[in-house]
Amino acid sequence: MVVLVACGSSTQADGDAGNDAGSGDVVVSDVVTANDVVTTNDSATPSGAWSLGYYASWEADAYPPSEIEWSGLTHVAASFYLPQNDGTLTLLGANPSVMNDLVVAAHAHGVKAIASVGGADSGPMFQKATASANLTKFVGNVVTILESGGYDGIDIDWEPITAPDEAIVIDLANKIRAAHAGAIMTLAIGYINPNAPPDTSQYSGIAAVYDQMNIMSYGMAGAWSGWNSWHNSPLYQTDSHTPLSIDQTVKAYEAVGVPKAKLGIGIGFYGLCYSSPVTAPDQALGGSTIVANDGTMSYANIMSKYFSSSARQWDPLARVPYLSFSSPHAPDGCTYISYDDQQSITEKGAYVKSSGVGGVMQWEINEAYIASAPIGQRNPLLTAIHDHVLH
Repeated sequence: MVVLVACGSSTQADGDAGNDAGSGDVVVSDVVTANDVVTTNDSATPSGAWSLGYYASWEADAYPPSEIEWSGLTHVAASFYLPQNDGTLTLLGANPSVMNDLVVAAHAHGVKAIASVGGADSGPMFQKATASANLTKFVGNVVTILESGGYDGIDIDWEPITAPDEAIVIDLANKIRAAHAGAIMTLAIGYINPNAPPDTSQYSGIAAVYDQMNIMSYGMAGAWSGWNSWHNSPLYQTDSHTPLSIDQTVKAYEAVGVPKAKLGIGIGFYGLCYSSPVTAPDQALGGSTIVANDGTMSYANIMSKYFSSSARQWDPLARVPYLSFSSPHAPDGCTYISYDDQQSITEKGAYVKSSGVGGVMQWEINEAYIASAPIGQRNPLLTAIHDHVLH
């Protein structure tokens, strides 16, 4: 679930600066300890937003479906079914029984189960699987997974979607629904660089046939020429050297006819680790690189290997936390780590409710599971989504 973009100019962010965590304000705890009591506000009125979490099938042994905090989800996406050149599909990294357990557990908790087709760099595979000679076979195989697996719908994670792909992305949803009426259809879409926007000429048509269009709004920084250091999943930005934010991406999709109510904003359950000399956001790179990200820099690893209250800072513009170190910090030599936590999820929940977007999406929920925590405290970010996005 990675999107690469080039540097560009910024657009003015909306909103006030928010609260600085270093100014004496109360901050939502960044890490769950054995002494913390974590509860969910089940009595609060539901917000009507959705929360779709990707479940990594290849990590099922470390994070079985029985350990998921289901109250933080409305939809779970079983990841991934990979399209093959001949129109068949293969399940990545898991025994099919694990996916069956996931579907059964989701339904037992009132959560919709979605089969996710695709994944990072899957565009070429989709193009071959949906070629005219294979399209009917491919749709039939997708519908077979939907029906035999007991899924409620299909997630199309076609990466990247290029302009020639847009028509078939629409056709896929129509053909799947024609074969299985009532199937939920969701789509993963990229964040937008305002200086180099993709062709989105058919996105209003895409929005007409998909129930959700979830923005992969994480990994929104890199050691790219002309850039400063930036955040993994920032809500706002104003600097031309850091031109990416969730807010400007939402506005860009709205401008091409995508209803806000069909957009979901992404929350990374992992972070980005910069090397020296960068120690904070919006600094000149000076040779700094991203030395670790998705997987290695999971939220669980950040908490166990890097976090300290003295290192944690808050960016009042981007409305996300970060860790700052004066010298390389083991095990990956990080001097600046950008990530999401309970406070930034609270901010993103407020954004969902005030902006009119439909909900949130998480990549991937396995990465925020803290196995060593007491029962009821092992999924702190999903708990925060329950409390501050869904209610």
